[in-house]
Amino acid sequence: MFIELIDLLRCPRDHEDSWLVAAFTKMDGRFVIEGKLGCPVCSASYSVIDGVAEFGQPSARHAAGERADANDALRIAAMLNLTKPGSVVVLEGSSSQHAARIVEMTEARVIALNAPGPLPESERVAAVSAGNRIPVAMRTVDGIVIESGAHDSLHEALRVLVPAGRIVAPAGTDLGNDFREIARDDGNVVGETIGQLVTLTRTRAR
Repeated sequence: MFIELIDLLRCPRDHEDSWLVAAFTKMDGRFVIEGKLGCPVCSASYSVIDGVAEFGQPSARHAAGERADANDALRIAAMLNLTKPGSVVVLEGSSSQHAARIVEMTEARVIALNAPGPLPESERVAAVSAGNRIPVAMRTVDGIVIESGAHDSLHEALRVLVPAGRIVAPAGTDLGNDFREIARDDGNVVGETIGQLVTLTRTRAR
């Protein structure tokens, strides 16, 4: 894991956001191979093993992802509308295998969440294992691809997405009232966070 990408990570427990404290035992240049990440709020400690930040074990639905077609990288980038360099993206499960291609095409920074296999080292890709949680700060993610349309996955996506951030979920997913559906095909549904409605009032000029 490239050292600067650690700034994107947060403790997945339910408390206020805080930067993680890092201590490294093995590095290769600016890539962290082994080390510890500590939460100053709850004192939890998480390991970095073989460059992967371990916040929790992936659930059964993440354990065995199928390898997707190489053209999916372009498709994912288009669905997430990754036109702004430096965007932060979460790719869960099998979609994380396209992180390197997406970074090359878009210059985004990618959190590869619960990848089914090892990923090549990159200055823009952080490999993370975190079960059903997304260990990043609230409203910091521009786009996310999730493997399950379950309520907990949608709740986590809503928590981390910026206003008007995009989500790509399985086609059968009911996005509910927190997302506006943009597109749907046989494989996926694409949505956008609605955000809070702002009430406008008219004042009389004096």
